[in-house]
Amino acid sequence: MGDGRRTTRLKGLGVTLVLAVLLACGLGFAGCSGSTSSAGDAAEDLGLVTPGKLSVVSDLANPPFDYIEEGTTNPAGFEVELMQALAQKLGLECEFLPAQKFDSIIPMIKQGGKADVGASNFTITDERLEEIDFTDAYIDSNQGVVTSAALAGPVEADYSSALDQAGMTVAVQAGTTGEAWARENLPRANVVALDDPIAALTGVQSGLYQAAVADLPVMQYEVLNSYSQLKVALQVPTGEQYGIVVSKDNPRLTAALDEALAEARADGTLDALEQKWFGASEGSAGSASMAATAGSGDSSATDAGDVMVEKATARPNENGGSGVIGGMDTRLTWEGTVHVPAGVSSVTLTLPEGSTFDGSSTRVTVLDGLDRVSVDATAKPSGMSLEVDFATPIPDGSLLRLEVTDMQFPAAGGDYSVGGSYATAGGATGSLADSPSISIIKNTPVQAVVNWLDGQAWVGAWNSVPFLNMFFKPQLLVTSFVSLFQGWLVCLALVVVAYPFAILLGLAFALMKISKHRVLRAIAIVYINILRGTPLFLQIYIMFFGLPMLGINIDNNVLGVIVIAINSSAYQAEIFRAGIQSIPQGQYEASASLGMTGMQTMLWIILPQTVRRVIPTITSDFITSYKDTSLLSSVGVMELMMFSKNLTTVSGNITPYIAAAVYYLIVTLPLTKAVGVVERRLYDAEHGAGPRPKEPGEATGEKASEAPAGGAPEPRASMVESLAAPFRSHVRTDGGVADAL
Repeated sequence: MGDGRRTTRLKGLGVTLVLAVLLACGLGFAGCSGSTSSAGDAAEDLGLVTPGKLSVVSDLANPPFDYIEEGTTNPAGFEVELMQALAQKLGLECEFLPAQKFDSIIPMIKQGGKADVGASNFTITDERLEEIDFTDAYIDSNQGVVTSAALAGPVEADYSSALDQAGMTVAVQAGTTGEAWARENLPRANVVALDDPIAALTGVQSGLYQAAVADLPVMQYEVLNSYSQLKVALQVPTGEQYGIVVSKDNPRLTAALDEALAEARADGTLDALEQKWFGASEGSAGSASMAATAGSGDSSATDAGDVMVEKATARPNENGGSGVIGGMDTRLTWEGTVHVPAGVSSVTLTLPEGSTFDGSSTRVTVLDGLDRVSVDATAKPSGMSLEVDFATPIPDGSLLRLEVTDMQFPAAGGDYSVGGSYATAGGATGSLADSPSISIIKNTPVQAVVNWLDGQAWVGAWNSVPFLNMFFKPQLLVTSFVSLFQGWLVCLALVVVAYPFAILLGLAFALMKISKHRVLRAIAIVYINILRGTPLFLQIYIMFFGLPMLGINIDNNVLGVIVIAINSSAYQAEIFRAGIQSIPQGQYEASASLGMTGMQTMLWIILPQTVRRVIPTITSDFITSYKDTSLLSSVGVMELMMFSKNLTTVSGNITPYIAAAVYYLIVTLPLTKAVGVVERRLYDAEHGAGPRPKEPGEATGEKASEAPAGGAPEPRASMVESLAAPFRSHVRTDGGVADAL
């Protein structure tokens, strides 16, 4: 029987194995012949955070590109549908992560581990390419300047004279090319970096800011649909191209997305999305315009005319600052408009003595109106000159932009202009007018320290660790401490000025809340509950955006003091109320027996004791208010956090925030220590604590651990016994037992 059962089992096992092998082969053949499985196999090699899923991060605040659909939590927009289409072509599921601030997306992709790609109107720039990779461009764009209708005319006529002056505030989205353009072209204006373009437009509409700069399609969409009182006063032809952000550590994903983009462009998917979201096939329309313009050269056209120089600017290169330092690499942006019927075949830029183009790279952008014109160019730097030759002549009426990275101005500093010459398609030559001057500063002592750190081997080793480089970069720490100092002073001034008003308001509302009059109590209760029950961030927005709409225009710093004082007063009111009610009732009765009135009792008896009791709590609330000033950066108040945010967006590094944390700790740590000391002294004073009793033999100068003459020394208490001593019962002098607690 046993052998029969074993034989049956073996036969069953054999049949099972045969079926399993056949099934595996069948699945294998099916997998080889199915395109979906092949896509899935390829997707496994893309180094995704989650296998089979393309994780996308965006700020979801740039309609019509990316935003949260009204009434839902679903992302929508051109880029959202584009990423879904690309993921489908790769055989992947597309997942949009919770919205992130724009200036945090590139660091997130660079660090890895959370998202695979970033898609949020990212313009492809040389500076960003040093940190991350981009896919091929999927759409062209420009910048737009939005103002009130009253200011639109002057800005359109001459934006520089209208906006580039002290007292003008221009709002931008932090970390964007719009911010870079504003800082480079409006150096005298107060450029405020906000979290999203919606906040910038809201500020312009309320009158808090005079202008906002952001991507042109976003501005046009918002003005048309939500901000009808505003106007796109200026369309800045920057010729930008958007790409998808990918980590440098994942070139396979970049290549796969490029292939998917090419397929989407070939099969009409990209055109269909542009038609849906922009009303026209923007990419193809631009390409058609480019082709028509580029091919419009006429061999019979004359060489008469010239190249009108529009501007020349330099990107700030002061590490953590806004200046352009001579003798250090910067980016020169030169623009000129071609007025030569035959077209221009080459342009040569010339810098003053002491400048150099050696080691530079050049990006050429040609625009016909707002449309980008495709052009092949070759740049040949030589000392103080840079010659750019064009394979196809630049057409008449086009705007030519040359962006030269890693060039240097004279180390001595001064005001310099960029000159040069050009050659036409017919062989004629002409001179370029000198550009408006660019202010160059000498190397600063702080920058000299940074340069010294750049040459240290240990600094290079330190920065080779990604975490240390991102959060504790030595060069940026040095410049951040210097640059943030002004913001720290503003932060201190805001809270120091606001707090006395907060204390007075808080005391007044505390007295109202304990008043016998119902109306006063009701007012105090409503005031305190509303302010304590709503976020300070919301109160800041209401004050900063609401008051200008009522015609009440107050300086931002003064308004910041008012907001901090009002918010803190609600907490002060509860602190004082609790302090007043902690005074024993006998104090009131004793005062009445002495013939003192209720007001006299409160003023001379109760309040002095209350103040002593609430000092630690008030100090703790001061620390909270000091830290809360950071929220004012959301509306552009130039305090500590705003300065650090600007430095972070310029550097693409988190180190300025670490420097800001140190400045906060400089105040909070000593105050925290002071609170502890005050609390102990108040406790001792109220409980009648006297001087510490002397140890045996201490009066005669003997050590406490030594026994009297002729006796054995007393054993020392162990550490555990010493720590436990306060929690034990102690013998009273009357023979009873008293609890320590």
